[in-house]
Amino acid sequence: MILKNAVIHVGDGDVFLGDMRVSAGKIVELGKALSGDEERDLSGMELFPGFIDSGNFLGAQDMAYFAKDYNENSHPVTPYLDIWHSLDPDEISLQELYKAGITSMVASPGNEGVLGGTCAVVKTCGRNINALTVRRDAALKVSFTSEVIRVFRDKGGPKTPMAMAVLLREALARTEYGPDYRSQRTREVMDAVRSGKMPVLAACETAAEMERFFEVTAPYPDMKIILTLSYEADRVREAIQERGAAVVLGDTSRNSVQLARRIDFAQLTEMAKSGTKFGLTLLGPDSPWGRETLLWNASKLMRTCQNSETVLQMLTANPADLFGVSKRIGRLQAGLDADYLVYRGNPMEKCGAQLLETVIDGKTVYQA
Repeated sequence: MILKNAVIHVGDGDVFLGDMRVSAGKIVELGKALSGDEERDLSGMELFPGFIDSGNFLGAQDMAYFAKDYNENSHPVTPYLDIWHSLDPDEISLQELYKAGITSMVASPGNEGVLGGTCAVVKTCGRNINALTVRRDAALKVSFTSEVIRVFRDKGGPKTPMAMAVLLREALARTEYGPDYRSQRTREVMDAVRSGKMPVLAACETAAEMERFFEVTAPYPDMKIILTLSYEADRVREAIQERGAAVVLGDTSRNSVQLARRIDFAQLTEMAKSGTKFGLTLLGPDSPWGRETLLWNASKLMRTCQNSETVLQMLTANPADLFGVSKRIGRLQAGLDADYLVYRGNPMEKCGAQLLETVIDGKTVYQA
């Protein structure tokens, strides 16, 4: 199939009017005046890569009982856990995130443990968990938020930020491990984190939490850091840029969040222009909200950014690069999965832009 005459947004800043050839669930070729296959005219339409949510726990909530399968809560330090084992493909599909153009997401453990386990990148629609999975062990989830203290203060766990810092420091400094599975799995994960082969997705809502995290991890310059729910990132701009950290901006669609954190979107825009990579998630301080919030959050950034391709990268190429899945998703590029969106209008620029079709692995999963 050749999609003809569309405005093609590659996802990394490039835009052109042209064609895209798709076959067997993959993007085969992009160019102009392509021929040789069945054609579909998309004149007046715009093509985008499928959007990527940069970290939430949808699919691991156990919706029937709200068991919160994304938080272990047996111990504040559990780097050996893998969120993949808590994911329910039916729960993921029932969210219908693809109706808002979200074709992939980073499934993450929650914020109730200092080291909560590893994240996985999954598609948002598929027949089983193996079919959904793009990558396991995409990042190690860390939390420096007050959620850790709330959960563990009465369980013999950390009661203060001081104790949380010690737990992380000890986990990073540990060099001796036992022969059992948990110990060997912990070694595997922590070695990957210290060397930068696996990034950390660190929940730090306030500037103070971010500064504490940077201080504890300073002895590990190779560590790749992705801050998430970082509503005060603009206040520690210099530290973020010096460390080369990325930022996942949580849900800002509620005014209470903006008032509490006094988010400076202009500063966030300047950080993006200076090279800091941003991702977006519909996850808020308490829980994930509706699928529409991802684009609402993008619209807040557009007020100061003005460059729609920069904001689009936060939903496509940036998270793909950050979580090590750029050879599968995140761009409209030959060889990548055929995950794409057909829009009338540009949703980064117009609230009235209409999503006409969502395609995952070459199959239409939503059509308006």
